[in-house]
Amino acid sequence: MTAPMTEPRALRWGLGVALGVLALQASRLALHKAFSIDEFQYAHAAWLMAHGQMPYRDFFEVHFPLVYQLLAPLFWLLGDDPRNVVALRAAMLVPLAGACVSVFLLNRREGRIAALLAPVLLLCTPGFLHFATEVRPDALTAALFLGALAALAVQPGSVSSSFLAGALLVASAWGSQKALFFGGLVTAVLLADLLPRRNGSPALISAPRAFFAGIIAATSAVAAYLTVTGSWGAWWQWCFVWASEHQRYYPGFSWREYLVPALGAQPAFFVLAAVGFVATFLRLLKHPRTPDLLLFVAVPATFGAYALQRAPFPYSLLPFLGVLAPFAARGVFVVLSGLRTPAVRTVGVAGLGCLFAVQAAQVELSLDGGGNARQREVLARIAALTGPGDVVYDNSGGYVSRPHAHFYFYTDAYLRGSLAELLSDEMPRVLMEQGCVLRVDDLRTSGLPPALRHFLDAHYQPYDGDLYLWGQRYLVPSDSGALEDHFLAVRADRYFVQPASTLDTGALFIDGERVTTPEFTLSRGEHTLRYEGRAGAFRLLWLPRDARRWTPRPGAPATYSRLF
Repeated sequence: MTAPMTEPRALRWGLGVALGVLALQASRLALHKAFSIDEFQYAHAAWLMAHGQMPYRDFFEVHFPLVYQLLAPLFWLLGDDPRNVVALRAAMLVPLAGACVSVFLLNRREGRIAALLAPVLLLCTPGFLHFATEVRPDALTAALFLGALAALAVQPGSVSSSFLAGALLVASAWGSQKALFFGGLVTAVLLADLLPRRNGSPALISAPRAFFAGIIAATSAVAAYLTVTGSWGAWWQWCFVWASEHQRYYPGFSWREYLVPALGAQPAFFVLAAVGFVATFLRLLKHPRTPDLLLFVAVPATFGAYALQRAPFPYSLLPFLGVLAPFAARGVFVVLSGLRTPAVRTVGVAGLGCLFAVQAAQVELSLDGGGNARQREVLARIAALTGPGDVVYDNSGGYVSRPHAHFYFYTDAYLRGSLAELLSDEMPRVLMEQGCVLRVDDLRTSGLPPALRHFLDAHYQPYDGDLYLWGQRYLVPSDSGALEDHFLAVRADRYFVQPASTLDTGALFIDGERVTTPEFTLSRGEHTLRYEGRAGAFRLLWLPRDARRWTPRPGAPATYSRLF
C-alpha cells in the first residue's frame, strides 16, 4: 500500500509512547484483573502436569495441553502456594507481547506508522486485551497463529522464517483444536500456491522444504510426547471423539450473543478494520500472490472457527480480533491519507488520540470492583487452611494447587447432565475416600445434581461465603435436651466442637467416651455421638492446618467465582 502522505517523526514517537503506556496498562491488567472461572481450571491442569500427571490419562481434559506444558515449570520454581496463579497471569504477557510483535511485522511493509498502529490498536481493544491477559489456551493459540502469519510475511523470506512458520502453525494447533480450522485453511492456501504455475511469480513460501521441515519437527515433538506418556488413545478419545459428541449436545447459543456486544464496545476498531480489509482486497485483485493473501484468508477463517462453535464464548474471538488489528491500522492510514490539508489532518490525528484514550478507559473498567484482591485473599486462606497434600473439591479447580478428588475434577453444563448419576452416587464416596477437607463454592455449584449438593451442604460448613470446611451441624431437641446421632470423620485428624461452650452446658460423648476439651483427635470413619444438655445447636468441625478454631459464617456472600 503506497502511502500518499509523509510519516511525521512526531507521530511515530507519539505512537511509540502510546504503545509503551498501553503495554504497562496490559501488565497491570494481567496482574490485577479478576480471574475468570476457567482460569483456575487451566491453572490446576498446569499444576497437575508439574506434579507428573498427564491430561486425558490421569485427569479429565478435552483441550490440547500446550498452555499447561508451558506454564507447569512455574510451579516447579515457585511451589504449591495457590496464589502463584498470579505468576501464570504474568507469564501470559509473553504471548501477548509476541502477538504485538507479530501484528507489527505484518504491517511493516505498509510503513512505520501503520506498523506501530497495529499493536497500539490491539492493546487498546477491550475485547482482545481482556482475554489475552488471562490463563487461556486461546490466548496462546492466537499469539502463535499471528506469529506464523508474521513469519510467512517476512520479505525477503528465508529458510529460518519458513521453518519457523511451519513450526508455529503446528504449535498453534497444539494449543487449541480451534486452530485446526483456521490454521488448516491457511495451510491449504499455502499448499495450493505450491502447485505448478505458468508464470514465474514467487511462491508464498520462500523455502518450502524448510516450511515442511518446521511442520515435521513440531509434529514429531507432539508425537514424541504422546508416545512417551502413553496418551495416544486417551488423547484421541477425549479431544476428538468425546469433544465432537460434546459439541453436538452442548446447550449452545448464537454466535451473535457475544459478537454484537463486542461490536458495540469497540465500533471504531471494526469500522477501521473493514476499511483496511477492503483496501487490501482491492490491492490483492491486482497482485494476489503476496503475503497479504494469507492475512486476508485468516479473517474469514478465524471468524468461521468462532461462529461454527456450538457455544462461541467471547474468548474464541481472540484470533479473529488479532488478525483484524493489522487491517484496522491500515484503515487508520487510509483515512489519514485521505485528509488533504494539514489542519484537517491534525484534527484526524487528535481524533485518533481520543479513540486510544476511550478504548484504554474501557480496558480500565476491568479493574473496577477491586480487581482480584478478594480472590487473592481466598487463595491465601486456602494456603493457610490446607497443605499441598490436602484434597480439595471444587467443580472448577478453584483451589489451583491442591489435589482434586476425582478424574472429573471439573464439569460443564453438558457433563453435569450426562454424568448426573456418577456425580450423585460416586462423588460423595470418593470425597470420603480421598479425605477431602475443604470445598470451594463456585458459579457451577448450583448446577450439580441435588444428591451431591445435599451431601456437600450436610458435610461442609461455611468458613466464609466461598470456602467450606468439613464438619456437621446438630440441633438438640428442646423438649428432651438429648441427641443421639453420628459424626463422619473424613480422615484421621484433629476436630473440635463449636461453640466451646457446648461442653459447659451439657455432656458430649463420642463413641461412648465423654469429650472434655474442645479439641480432640478422631480416627477416620463414622463415630457415634450423644449429647445431653442445653446447647440448642452445635457443630463438630475439622481443625485446619493453621490449628485455629473457626466459627462458621452461614449466609456470607460469595465473591470468588466469576464467569468473565
